[in-house]
Amino acid sequence: MTQAFQAHKTGSAEVNEHRAFMELVNRRVRVLFGGETIADSDAVLLMHETKHLPVYYFPMGDVRMDLMEATDRNTH
Repeated sequence: MTQAFQAHKTGSAEVNEHRAFMELVNRRVRVLFGGETIADSDAVLLMHETKHLPVYYFPMGDVRMDLMEATDRNTH
């Protein structure tokens, strides 16, 4: 599951590459907060993106959604 993006600067032959790809994490990942397990999964994806730190993505069914709070922030 790999996606690569290229952006061209206007008026320039220079090409800036923006890469993003996701990989399946081949191990169990747990998230503990305040001594309580809030996520526990063996189906986690890890997203790598140019100029960003890697980010774990958990299936919603493996996250304690009852402990989460909605925000106004959206990502894509």
